[in-house]
Amino acid sequence: MLLVFFGLTVFLQILSGAYHAEFAGYPDESAHYVTSLMVRDFIASMDYTEPMKFARDYYDHYPKVAFGHWPPLFYALAGPWMLIFSRHRPSVLLGLAFLTTILAWMTCTIVKRHFGWIAGTLAALLLICLPIVQIYSDEIMSESLLAIVSLAAATYFASYLESERWQDSALFGLFASLAIMTKGNGWDLALVPPIALVLTRRFSLLAKWTFWLPVLIVVSICAPWQLLTLDVAQRGWGGGDHPSVHYTVTALWQFLSAFLSLFGWGVTILVVLGIATAIIGPFFKKAVDPEFATMFALIPAVWIFHSIVPAGVENRKLIIAVPAMILFLFAGGLWLARRLRLNPALVAAAVIAIFGFQRFSIPAEIHFGYTEAAQFINKSADFRNAKILVSSDRDGEGMLISELAMVEGRPNHRILRATKVLSRTDWNGHVFDCYYPTPEKLLDYVHGAGIALVVSDTLPPMFSFEYQRVLTEAIAKYPEQLRLIASFKGNTTGVVSVYRVN
Repeated sequence: MLLVFFGLTVFLQILSGAYHAEFAGYPDESAHYVTSLMVRDFIASMDYTEPMKFARDYYDHYPKVAFGHWPPLFYALAGPWMLIFSRHRPSVLLGLAFLTTILAWMTCTIVKRHFGWIAGTLAALLLICLPIVQIYSDEIMSESLLAIVSLAAATYFASYLESERWQDSALFGLFASLAIMTKGNGWDLALVPPIALVLTRRFSLLAKWTFWLPVLIVVSICAPWQLLTLDVAQRGWGGGDHPSVHYTVTALWQFLSAFLSLFGWGVTILVVLGIATAIIGPFFKKAVDPEFATMFALIPAVWIFHSIVPAGVENRKLIIAVPAMILFLFAGGLWLARRLRLNPALVAAAVIAIFGFQRFSIPAEIHFGYTEAAQFINKSADFRNAKILVSSDRDGEGMLISELAMVEGRPNHRILRATKVLSRTDWNGHVFDCYYPTPEKLLDYVHGAGIALVVSDTLPPMFSFEYQRVLTEAIAKYPEQLRLIASFKGNTTGVVSVYRVN
């Protein structure tokens, strides 16, 4: 079954075009890749005496290192993976497919425990086919790893509720720590125990030291990192610098809408029915089954936590709750089949048909042309160790940096990001100041900085940077100083152009 899950994931990756696309499906992708590659190269260097010097030098060449903005676990796994296999795109994507396979297998195991192996297998296949899961099978992001360790943590807490063994409590604390050290979203697991305790009515556990053991483990492992990097992480919050009532009220509704859109309304009805029959009904009659209680707790935990912390409303933050929602989908579907005396296979076929019609799609990964631009620059002996300025109203900076880092094999060219050297911007791309407001002043900087190449594009914009407008004017006004030497086109509108500075 693992081979089936892995094969389906890779097949969907191929259909999406992921193996021919740059790491630009989400703006953070290139930073995740370059940071992972830095860890890989640091391990391969065999010189571990000055890690900060190594990191600064690496950033000086590839200024997309984001170690500290995100916790280290994803890079601690992705770096060695690249070292063992390859730093190239196929290796990275197969690693992401491997993570999706693990998440599917874990979902299969949980559903199989309650509803049999056929239901478990269908649950895993459904998870793999969900568009939100497909996206993070294609993009080098930490969401799949976060979902894996969060699901493992919830599973061990369910085991603790049944066994009261300190080992299960410790494993919950360990995997919760791994979730937090993958991404700050992992703190939402702090809401799982209180919700599960209410549902199972196991309040007597509050008097046991084993219940509080995870707190000690999480604080010991995660608190130093969180305190050290909190200010850096907050700079990436898209909903404000601190929690607010306005953000929470708005986010609660927006995340609820996002939950309803994950499977489509037709399938979501069965999820709600499963929650009603497995959680609400038993709660008013007797205590809820520990595993059902804990899996359900993941859903409001994710919803409430992300509605309080103003990091921005995005569907990807819900991926932690997807396996739990699938469990309740099968609970609702099988309850309905028994209630209406229908063959469960008929209900399953109806669910597949509804999901296929309403929600299934294969997200398309776009190829922009930066792969060819990086290969062109790397192959030319005239540009060895050259300084390169990259400017874009899309994520051209990240694409050029990650693609050059991939083909070079070691730090060679020094890349300058327009967002850093032509303006003052924050983490989210908001421009506060354009340093060179005229083509002449911008060209003076280019010459004074010793820049040999300028890379820019006319891709569909995601931002509107003033310096990009000035650079476009400089290219049109002074073609003898910024001479076009190559252009590349992907499978979207716009081109990527390389200019030689004369």
